[in-house]
Amino acid sequence: MNIQEGSVSNYMEAVSKAFEHSYSDNRFEYNRQGNDVVVSTYEIIPDFEIIVTRSTCIRDIIVDRTPDDRPDFFHFNLVKEGNVIQDFNDQQQYMEAGSPTGAFIYNGLFPLKSRFPANVTFRSVAFKASKAAIAELIPEGLSIINTLFEDDRPKSYHIPLPHEMEKLIEDVFFNESANFGRKMMVMAIGMHIFTLLLSSLKKLSEKDELQGLHIEDYNRLILIKDEIVKQVEQKINLDDLASQFAISVSKLQRDFKALFNSSVYQFYTHAKMDEAYRRLKTGEYSVMEVGYDMGYNSLSKFSSMFKKVKGISPKEVMAV
Repeated sequence: MNIQEGSVSNYMEAVSKAFEHSYSDNRFEYNRQGNDVVVSTYEIIPDFEIIVTRSTCIRDIIVDRTPDDRPDFFHFNLVKEGNVIQDFNDQQQYMEAGSPTGAFIYNGLFPLKSRFPANVTFRSVAFKASKAAIAELIPEGLSIINTLFEDDRPKSYHIPLPHEMEKLIEDVFFNESANFGRKMMVMAIGMHIFTLLLSSLKKLSEKDELQGLHIEDYNRLILIKDEIVKQVEQKINLDDLASQFAISVSKLQRDFKALFNSSVYQFYTHAKMDEAYRRLKTGEYSVMEVGYDMGYNSLSKFSSMFKKVKGISPKEVMAV
C-alpha cells in the first residue's frame, strides 16, 4: 500500500485502493475473507485531523509512505493494541502497545515503511496537524512543537504512551461504535488526548528525557549496533565506541536507548547470548567452549546469564 504523507484523505484513498472497497462519510469498513478493517477520520479544522484505526488481517500489510515535503506538518501515532514494525532508513523499530515505543512522533520529511503483522489485532489513534492548526487550537502547545522540530530536517521521536491516555483512547474505540453522537464524542475525546500528549511531551522535554533522532543519528546507530555485534567475543568500552563514531558517551547512550529501547550494555549482553545460542544449537561446541569464547572465565556465570536472557540453560539448548 503506497501513501503520500499529508492529509488523511491520502490514507483513505490508499486503503480503499488496497482492499478494492469504497469508503463513505470519512469511514472505511471492510469485513471479508477473514479481514476486519475499520478506519475513521475526523477533521477538527483544516490541517488538524484524527485517524482511528482497528484492523486484523490474514496477511501482513505493508504501508510505504513517501515524504510530504511539508516541514510545518507533523504526525502523532499512538498504539493502543498490537504492534507495527517501522522501517526508517533501513532500520527496523517496533511500535508496540504498552511499551516505551508506543507513541511515534515525526515530521513527514522522510520515507517510512510500516509492516502490520498478520493475525494481530491493531488499534491506534493518530493525529495529523500543521503548526498553524496547533497555534489556532492550542497555542500554548506550539512552543513544544518548535522545541521538538527546531529545524526542517527529518526527525522522529519514540516515547511511551502516557498512562493517563490509556482510558481515554479506550473511550475513543467505545464511542467509535456508538449509534448516537459518535463524531462529536470521538472528536472531543481526541482533542483531550492530543492536549495531554503535548503536555506530556513538554514535561519530558523539561526533564531532558525526550530525544529526537535525525537521519544521520539513525545511520550512525546502525553502524554502532553492527560494531557491537561484531565484538561479542570481546569486551566493549563505551569511551572507545563513542570515540570511534565521533560522538559523546552521553549522546551515544541517549540515542541508543531512544532507538533500540535498550542500553548499550544490555544490547551487547543479548547479542552475546544470541551468538552463544546459535553456536550451541549447531552441536559443534561444548558449553565451556562457548562460554569462554563469549568472554566468560566462569562457566557458572555464563550459564546463569544465558538462562536469564534466554529462559533456558545452555545444556538444555544442546539437548533439544
